[in-house]
Amino acid sequence: MLEFANYNPIEIMQMLSAIFFSIVFFQSSIDKILDRKGNIEFFEEHFKTTLLNKVLSPLLSLLTFLELIAACICMYGLFYSLLYQNTDFIFYGLVTSGIVLLMLLFGQRIAKDYAGAADITIYFILCAITILSYNIKG
Repeated sequence: MLEFANYNPIEIMQMLSAIFFSIVFFQSSIDKILDRKGNIEFFEEHFKTTLLNKVLSPLLSLLTFLELIAACICMYGLFYSLLYQNTDFIFYGLVTSGIVLLMLLFGQRIAKDYAGAADITIYFILCAITILSYNIKG
């Protein structure tokens, strides 16, 4: 079997996915924290004709918190895998990332932003395939 630094290709992909989702969700959550006002304004416009427009601030806070948690678990999983050659924590980060992506998809569909929903689907596919890789015995 092919290996690189004592990791098989599946573990390497799991680690790369952890890096990917750490970048995605750290950037997104930090943006929501540093530019909360701008994000609220965007969300007000984006969701103005939906029921979500009445609860935007708490939903933005929840989304920000979950994005930050997903990024942290993925990053912790990466470091854990480098120290102990075990990618179990990456799995938990990916599951959390999948939940966040479903929340984002729900918002896009409610807002009838189908192009935005399609963009999220690509991220979700990567997440799902990487989660499924935990069922493959190498």
